[in-house]
Amino acid sequence: MRQSLCRRLGFIGLQGLLQISSTTIFFTTEAHSLCTGVSKSHLSIGSLSVAPVILGTLRLAVDDDDALTKATNLLRAAPRGTLIDTAELYGDGKVEALLGEAANRADRKLGPDDLPVATKFAPGPFRLNSGSVVEACRASARRLNVEKIDLYQMHFRDIKQPLSIIGLRNEKDEDYWDGLAECYHAGLISNVGVCNYGPETLRRAHNYLSNRGVPLVSNQINFNLMRYRSSGETKDACDELGVCVMGYHPLGNGALAGKYDLDDLTTLPTLPSKRRRMKWYLKNSRPVVDVVRRIAESRGKSCAHVATNWVLHKGAVPIVGSRDDVQFADSLGSAGWSLSKEEVEQLDEASDASAEYERGFELV
Repeated sequence: MRQSLCRRLGFIGLQGLLQISSTTIFFTTEAHSLCTGVSKSHLSIGSLSVAPVILGTLRLAVDDDDALTKATNLLRAAPRGTLIDTAELYGDGKVEALLGEAANRADRKLGPDDLPVATKFAPGPFRLNSGSVVEACRASARRLNVEKIDLYQMHFRDIKQPLSIIGLRNEKDEDYWDGLAECYHAGLISNVGVCNYGPETLRRAHNYLSNRGVPLVSNQINFNLMRYRSSGETKDACDELGVCVMGYHPLGNGALAGKYDLDDLTTLPTLPSKRRRMKWYLKNSRPVVDVVRRIAESRGKSCAHVATNWVLHKGAVPIVGSRDDVQFADSLGSAGWSLSKEEVEQLDEASDASAEYERGFELV
């Protein structure tokens, strides 16, 4: 029987760690970001000039009977230039394959002239050298049905170390960076990015790749009102190095979406583990949740729009996943307007007064 990609890469038990979300959002001209807009309708990420909406695909339900129909409608609705963000780990490679087939059915082309595509390499104990990166890159391109990947990203540091329990570690990050450089110089990819890198690793990667003639253009991190303190140092490092920040989980795993309420337990998730987690989020982040609600009511916006617009205002590109074209359309309401200076200050103060949730990758 064919083993899953996660199992073959040594990611047994790691799925709970991979809470990487993906995107759909407009970039505002007010945001102070190195992912600067080249016009009101486009922004630059490395060599790419893309529409100010990044469509994330982690939440695509690949095994549903109507998965292909939903994905086709989603890509059909995406404006030209929309960057599609995915990963080989999403659905065990099935999401990449689904996107490749859906693009064909939607009469769209995954590439810089229509829908640029970004995907990710997953480090693992059985991926031993730079050749593993090149091999994985070619496999992703085949599934996506593209000749060249527009943005190829390292999904996370080489954190899966099964022998660490006996004091042995074999971190292969530099080997993987060599692989990214090989892909870049071989013309397999147009741009190189990373994900979940903190200041120290980011600087190392930036310097290592630069010495090999490869610009590092982006870093995806957990960036929202509930993680602002812990992600601020990384954001500053990205700004200093000229690396675009893509912020996933802009809604704090849903706590900032406005649909959950501690005073109405019927709104909480039914699955016990998710229910407990959401209760913790809402209880410990009440200051910021309350301010988001108040601003949303005064603005006539949804809580999700307010929370995501704050991310834009901080100069990061929010990553908001969409399951279908309806969710995609709603997420666009997060842009095209801007929070006032006073509103941002209120949100910042509330964020400082709220407890940060610890789930996710450690930024080092």
